[in-house]
Amino acid sequence: MLRNRSLIVIVLISCILSSVNCNKTQQIQDTVVTELEPSEMVVYESPEDVLIFIGKTWWITPENARTEAELTKKLLEAKGIQVGITGNEYSLRDWMVQTTANNSVNVCILNGVLPASIYPAGNAQPDGSIAEKWIESKDGDTIWNQADYLGYNTTEGKANERGALQNLMDIEDIEIDVYTHDTVMIVTTAAETLCPSLKRFESDRPFPLDQFEDEWYAEKIFATDTGNSEATVADPIIVRDGDRGRIAIVYHTQYQDNPKAEIATEIISNYLIVK
Repeated sequence: MLRNRSLIVIVLISCILSSVNCNKTQQIQDTVVTELEPSEMVVYESPEDVLIFIGKTWWITPENARTEAELTKKLLEAKGIQVGITGNEYSLRDWMVQTTANNSVNVCILNGVLPASIYPAGNAQPDGSIAEKWIESKDGDTIWNQADYLGYNTTEGKANERGALQNLMDIEDIEIDVYTHDTVMIVTTAAETLCPSLKRFESDRPFPLDQFEDEWYAEKIFATDTGNSEATVADPIIVRDGDRGRIAIVYHTQYQDNPKAEIATEIISNYLIVK
C-alpha cells in the first residue's frame, strides 16, 4: 500500500512540474516579439518623379486605390512624368531618402495611411523623420494625401492620430476637424485654370485655413466652403513651408467615387511638375 501511495505521489509531483514548465514556456512565448527586418536599401538609378503607395489604405478600398493609381500612372506618363506604384513601404522609404534634396520636385501619393517606414508609428519620432526631412528640403517635394486624415493612420502599431500632421508641420495645435462631415467644397478660380475637371463635392476632412504658423501658407487653393480664399476650410489645397516642401490635401473623402486620378494628373502636371 505504501509503495502504491509513493507511486501516486511521484506521479502527482511530475504532473505539477510538467504543468509549471508548460506555463513557463507559454509565458516566455507570449513575451517574444519578432521584429521583421526591413529590406536592404535599394538604390534607384533614376527615381520616379511620383511614387504612389497602395500597401495600406484608409477610407478607400485597396482595389479602388490600385485602380486610381494605375490610371494616375497612365495619365501622367502620357505627359512625360515618370510614376511608380508600390505596396512595399520600405521601397517608399528608399525612394524618399534618395529623392531628398535632389534638386527635383517629387510627389509621394498616399491613401489615408502614413507608412511607419517614413514616420514611425505612434509619433515615436516627432522630429527628424524621413518624411519630415523630405519636405524640409528646398526641392519643393510634396506629400499628397487622399481619403482619410493625413498621418492619422499608420501601417503598424499605435495610430498617430493628430500628432503626425502637427509634427510634420511643426505646428503644435494644428488639427483637422474630425466631427464635421459632408462639407460642400466649391471650386475656386485657381481650379478653373489648373484643374478644370474639379467639380463641387463634399469633403469629410477639409484642411483648416486659420491655423498656419511660421512660414507655412496656403500656396494653392482649389476649392473651399465659400468658393474663394476668404474661407474656413479647403480641399483640395496645397500648403507650403516657405520655399521648402509641400503638403497636398486632395479629396479627403470617405469611400467616395471622386476622380482622384484625373485631378492628380491635372494638378501635378499643370503646377507641381511641369515638363
